[in-house]
Amino acid sequence: MVRAIQIKKTGGPEVLEFVDKNIGEPKGEEVLVRHTTIGLNRYDLEHRKGTRKIKNLPSVLGVEAVGVIEKLGKKISDGFKVGDRVGYCTAPPGAYCEKRIIHQKYLIKIPDDISDEVAAAVLFKGMTAHYLVNQSYKVRPGAFVLVHGANGGLGQIICQWAKDKKGVVIGSVSSDEKMKIALQSGCTYAINYNDKDFVSKVMEITQNRGVGAVYDPIGYATSKLSFESLGRFGIYVSYGQISGNAPISFSLLSSRSLFATGTSIYHYKHDRFTLVLTTMEIFEMIRKKLLTVRINKKYKFDEIIQAHRDMENRKTSGLNIIKVS
Repeated sequence: MVRAIQIKKTGGPEVLEFVDKNIGEPKGEEVLVRHTTIGLNRYDLEHRKGTRKIKNLPSVLGVEAVGVIEKLGKKISDGFKVGDRVGYCTAPPGAYCEKRIIHQKYLIKIPDDISDEVAAAVLFKGMTAHYLVNQSYKVRPGAFVLVHGANGGLGQIICQWAKDKKGVVIGSVSSDEKMKIALQSGCTYAINYNDKDFVSKVMEITQNRGVGAVYDPIGYATSKLSFESLGRFGIYVSYGQISGNAPISFSLLSSRSLFATGTSIYHYKHDRFTLVLTTMEIFEMIRKKLLTVRINKKYKFDEIIQAHRDMENRKTSGLNIIKVS
C-alpha cells in the first residue's frame, strides 16, 4: 500500500483527501517509480477545480514528478534499469503519491548533474515554455512579446527563454512588488496589469505597433488587455484559464487580423523522441545558466493540501515543489 492524495469530486482544497492505495506490480512496458520530488503545478489546481477536465473520478492529481525506478516490467525496451533516476511530465494525472506504476514511454532519465528538485521544478514548465516560444509563436530577434504572470514559475522560464532568443519581453504582473521578479527573469519591461494605463504603456514601448504575441495563462481577467495590446497579425496564445475562459469572437479577431490559439503540452510533446530531445535542451540551458531555476518553496508530502490553499490564495510564486523523501 502507498499513500496518495485523490479527489472524488472537483472543488476547493477541501476535496483533497489522503488515501492508501494498492498499486500492484508493473507489467509489460511499465515500471514502478518511487517518487522523491513532485512538481507543484497550476494544472493540479485546474484539475482539482474542474476548470481543466480529468477523465475519471476518483482521481489522483499531479502531472510531474521525479523518482527512482524500483521494479521493471518484462518488456522494457528503452534501457531503463532498477536504480535509474527518472522524471515525467506528460503522463496522465497521478503524481500525488509515494510510488506509481507508469509506462516507460513517459519517462526521462535525469542526468547526474541535475538534482531531483530542479528536475521536478522545471520539467513540465520547461517543456511548456519550449513549445510556446518555439512553436506556438516563434520568437525572433527584436520581436515584442507580452507575458502575463511573468513572476510565476512558468512565466519566469518563458521570459528567460524569449530573452535568449533575443525577443523584447514585456512582463505583466498583478502588483508593483512583483515587477522586480519579472525584470530579474529576463523582462526588458514590467507592467502591473491592474494599471489603468497598461495598454498605453505597451503601445509606448512598442511605438504603437503592439506586440507580436501575448502568452496568457490567466484567461478572462487579462484577455481584454491582451487583445488591445496585440499588433496587426498578432497572436493570443492561451495556455491556461486561471480566471475563467477568455471571450473571443471573430469580429474581435478581424479588427486587426488577429490569431488566437489554445495550447496543450500533450499535443506538442506527445512522442518520446520529442520529450527526450526537449529535455536535453532544457538541461543544457540550465548548465549554460541561460535558465535560472529558483525554487521558491519546498512543501512536505503531508502539506499538499496546504500547498493548494496557498495556490488558491495566491501565496505562492515562482517554482514550488513537494518533497516525498
